[in-house]
Amino acid sequence: MPEFDVIIVGGGLAGAAAALRLSEAARVLVLEADRPAAGASGAAAGLANPLMARRARPVWRMEEASAILHETLERAAATALFRPGLLRPAFDARQAGAFVEAAAAHPRHARWLAPEAVRERFPAVVAPEGGLYVSTGGALTVPAFVRAMLAAAARNGAVVRTGARVTAWGEARDHAFVTYPDDRETVRLTAGRVLLTLGADFTRFPETARLHLHRVKGQVVRVEIPGEPLEALPHLSGSGYVVREDRTLVVGSSFEHRFTDRRPSPEQTAAILTKASAMLPPLRQARVRDECAGVRVGVPGARLPMIGPLPGRRRVWVFTGLGSKGLLMAPLLARDLARFFARPEALPPRIRVRLRP
Repeated sequence: MPEFDVIIVGGGLAGAAAALRLSEAARVLVLEADRPAAGASGAAAGLANPLMARRARPVWRMEEASAILHETLERAAATALFRPGLLRPAFDARQAGAFVEAAAAHPRHARWLAPEAVRERFPAVVAPEGGLYVSTGGALTVPAFVRAMLAAAARNGAVVRTGARVTAWGEARDHAFVTYPDDRETVRLTAGRVLLTLGADFTRFPETARLHLHRVKGQVVRVEIPGEPLEALPHLSGSGYVVREDRTLVVGSSFEHRFTDRRPSPEQTAAILTKASAMLPPLRQARVRDECAGVRVGVPGARLPMIGPLPGRRRVWVFTGLGSKGLLMAPLLARDLARFFARPEALPPRIRVRLRP
């Protein structure tokens, strides 16, 4: 009999969400090479925006995704992490028109604020064409959310091991397995299924390197604005984004599709702050507290996650490609994992595993 029902490789947003849900009815082991949220999850600002892109289009399965994020926060005893409200300043009259339509189509999620309403409510924000206030959007600190989900999974009986860098996996007729080095020996563990939530490390393994995925480096900057009452500022998404945290603001993000160095750069910091200051001018006087960068993974063209068994496998699955929608997509798909394991044919075609052309 396998030692576990599911071994999850990776302790980021996808892995933690999967661990929380699966641990409610299964024996779960999480193996993390570094520390929880050490990859892109640790660099993300943590915006949950149900109305995305230039024309404020609803994300896939918006109603479910929004509800399940909050349900997951409750299961993780982490509801206090969520800071609601998101303002999207309009760039021009055409975008303002699209935002007005979005507010009319989704009144439970958003409302349109005319320019004078934005000035009155958020005087530090520049929005000459008005803005879309997304009341069901908001922000949370992703590493704290990841830790809370893993802690809740542990309370359910899951085992979480850090410093366990998996080097191989495989499967037999009645089980799957992973191996990783530990001191001077190689540890081999078995499970009914292995779920790979590798993030940007998918390129390290020949089998996952064939997946139709794309890596993008994103940098964010944490700043202070002297004399600015941060509690009066909304979270912003438009010319980049601005997320309010305690006494600081997290400003992002860069989109580097070609890179050789994962470290943050001063050039990107300057570009990020210049861009975001178009909607929040006080950023021109900001003091930089910290810079960090991470590599997020997306599915080219689809802009949706990827989930399912690796080609030619039954028991080794992947859960990846969250891109910039991780806070909404990870809890949603984690809820359905047990059902997908039992009935792989139930996987929506749009999110099934694909190889590079």
